Order: sequence, then C-alpha cells, then structure tokens
Amino acid sequence: MKMSGFYWLLAAAFLTVCSLNGNANAAEPKWNSLTEVIDPSKHQIAGQWTKTAYELSVKAAQGARIAVASAPSGEYDLRATFTRRSGQHSIGLVVVHAGRQVVFEVDAWGSHLAGFQNIGGKSIRENATRRSDVALENNRQYTICVEVRKGQVRGLLDGKELAKHVSDGNDLSIPDVWKFPRGDQLGLVARESDTTFHTIELRSLTGDTVVTREPGKTPSLPTPTTPSRQPETPVKPINSTPAEKRVLIVIANRHFFYREYGDPRQELERAGIRVTVAAGRKSPCRPHEGSGQGNDGGIVQPDLALSDVKAKDFDAILFSGGWGASSYQFAFNGRYNEASYNGDRAIKTEGNRIVNEFVQQNKYVCALCNGVSVLAWSRVDGKSLLAGKRVCAPVREAPAGIYNGRPAQPSCRWHPESNGAILSPAGVIGQPGTSVDDVLVDGKIITGEDDPSAREMGRRIVQVLQGSSGK
Repeated sequence: MKMSGFYWLLAAAFLTVCSLNGNANAAEPKWNSLTEVIDPSKHQIAGQWTKTAYELSVKAAQGARIAVASAPSGEYDLRATFTRRSGQHSIGLVVVHAGRQVVFEVDAWGSHLAGFQNIGGKSIRENATRRSDVALENNRQYTICVEVRKGQVRGLLDGKELAKHVSDGNDLSIPDVWKFPRGDQLGLVARESDTTFHTIELRSLTGDTVVTREPGKTPSLPTPTTPSRQPETPVKPINSTPAEKRVLIVIANRHFFYREYGDPRQELERAGIRVTVAAGRKSPCRPHEGSGQGNDGGIVQPDLALSDVKAKDFDAILFSGGWGASSYQFAFNGRYNEASYNGDRAIKTEGNRIVNEFVQQNKYVCALCNGVSVLAWSRVDGKSLLAGKRVCAPVREAPAGIYNGRPAQPSCRWHPESNGAILSPAGVIGQPGTSVDDVLVDGKIITGEDDPSAREMGRRIVQVLQGSSGK
C-alpha cells in the first residue's frame, strides 16, 4: 500500500517525537556540590578563606586562591555562583586540560577583561581569548563556568560564552600569581576582592563521575543504578599534609622589592606551605619600580598589620627587602632622606616584638637583602639578633641619609656589620661570582644576599621546615 506525502510526514514526525522522548530518558550528567569537601584550613593556598555550611568566602588579597578538587579525567564542567562584595578585580576558575592548568578570569587586569591565561605564555591582555568590557557589579550574583572538552576549553558567565580556545593543552599555563602546589588541582581565585562563593559544582561527562564527601572519610558504595545512569564514584581528594606549615612574609607599605617577595612566596606555595603577608599597616603595599612587579603594578594587599601578628600562628617569618624595609629598623638612630623609610615608632616596636616572639618560640627568622637590616637593628635580650651570626647581605647601596651623624649612603652591609654580624663575602656561595644561591643558615636565622637569591631563599625555608617535620 502506498502512503501519501502527508502520511510520510506524519510518520516522520512520530519517529522524531519518539526519538526525542528516548533522549529525554537518558540521564543528564549530574552536578555535584564541592562545598562539603572544601576545608579552608587544609586547602586554601593564599588569602583568608572561611566556610559556612553552605558558602565559601574570602577576604580581599592579591592572589587569594583555594583548591576545590582534583581534576577528573576526560571531559567535565566546573562552575560557581558568586557575589563580589568589594574590589574591582578578577574572579576566576582554575581548570586542568590535558594535564595543564589554565585560569578563566572575568573583570581582570583592572581593565574589565575576560579570557583564559596564559595561552602560549601570553596573558588575557595579549592572547586571542581576550574579551573587553566585562565588568562585574559588586553585590550582584553571577555564575561562572568552564567547560573542558577534548581539544578545547570554553568560559562562560551567566550562560554566555566569553572565551573559547582550541588546544591540545600544550600551550596552556597559569600566571605566577595563581600558582598551585599541584598541577592537577581545580580551584577558585579572587584578586583583591571580598567575595562569597554561594555554590561550587563539578560534573564529569566522561571518565570519572563524582560525588562529594568530607575529606578523609571513606566513601560509601554506590547504590544500584538503572542502565541509563552511571554509578557514582568519589571526587579525588585534595592531598594535604597532616601538619601544614605556615610562613609569614613581611613587606613594606612603600618600596618593597617585588621579586624578593614574589619568588620566595612562589617556592613556598609550590611546596604546599601556606603564606600570609604582613606590613606595618594593613593598607596596599607598593613596590619599587622595576623590581619585577609586572605590568599590573604589583600592589599587594597585606593580610595582616604587624600589630595583629602572633608568632604562634606561624613556623617561620621572612622580612623581604627593598629600601622600604628600613622603616622596620627598631634600634637604628640615623635618619633617611626619604621620610617614609624612617618609619613609625609604634610599628617598629611591633616588628621588634614579633622578632622576639619567633626567637622565644624557637622558630625560623629569615631576611633577604635590605630585610637583613631589620634583623641587624632588632634587639633581643638587649643585643642585635645578628651579633656573632654568619650572615649574607647585599653589597648594593642603602638609602641615602644620616649615618653616624653624617650624610652618607653606605652599602646595605653596613647595617649587619655595625651590629656584630660575620659577613659572608658577596657571591661566594655555590656558583662563584653570582648570588643566586647566596643564602646562609645559622641556627634558626636564615639570610639571603639580594633579589637573585630570592628563589633560593624560598627553597631553603622549604627545606628546613620540611626537615623539621620529618619529611
């Protein structure tokens, strides 16, 4: 029997409806909340993160970030709903594609940019994923999402695609400010912005499927499922050390040397050590020009003022360099031409209190470049902490001012020498003629020569702290 064209169309429509209904019965991949597995005390990398039963919040800090899970294999989506309470800088998600981390950020670089970074070593400002005029409104809720697929990543805000990059993963990397201890970690980032993350969710489309659980708990076996659903297996836990080490880095509110802060911090955080930043005042810290701060200006928002620091909360302290560190010289009786380097007496007293607390608690006290002068002019039991100690210190000039009652601009080595330190000749440790490894450990005191020594300073602190923990 022949069917007319009308009946052919009717039959085709019926088959289409049946097909759609069959697809509707297929299970949509399940979103799994990650909030339950996040423990700020274990998983935060930088910044002050807190969690309630339902939300995760962070205080404004330059590179605030937290690990939320390990990346599942195969294709997956990571999304979060958030509200930026204050600030004007980026919120983002760190994902892993083909074994390489990359971050998707919105409202970045103080220029309302969005996109992935880094791509081929280039930031959002330079790579092809750049999207302009993406400005977040404070106190408004948004949903940010990254879709990781074979051969590409895609970033969305409130369901709208802002960036897509086709890649096998080899051209992806993550900026230093967002470095994670492990390369397989997913995370949240917030730059200098008080932010609340209302939900954090992950779903796997292929490979691992996920359910949440509290860290350390053994997951229950999955319940039997119908053929249309995949059995659920747990999220890979975030590794954390039983006794997490913590280091305090002290920088100046004006004229700290950025590399002498950034390089040690990167080495510490790469080793899983939590870093907190303090300054005389809890206000933005501005680096020396040309000290490695990058095009964003390198302004750092400290986590603490010195008056709020308690040595019991940390395993070591590092005084970073730069001429601004002179403002913490407790017993120096000269005067600098640059007024801000003369500091505030109350702040100097707090700095000296902190040095004494670390010494009394038998913890590591470290200093780099002109930060060594802070230890030189400290007073512990009436004398300099560096008296009789073997010390590295820079040969470069100290700030101009009045020294011993006369105008002068001596080497920065003048400070420890004037306080009885035993100075190591410049550039003689390790590689001759360079200061890249000029770092000395004398008991619980660690000193480094200058900014080329900054990365070695970070590594050395890692070594002594991990050694003291039995690693």
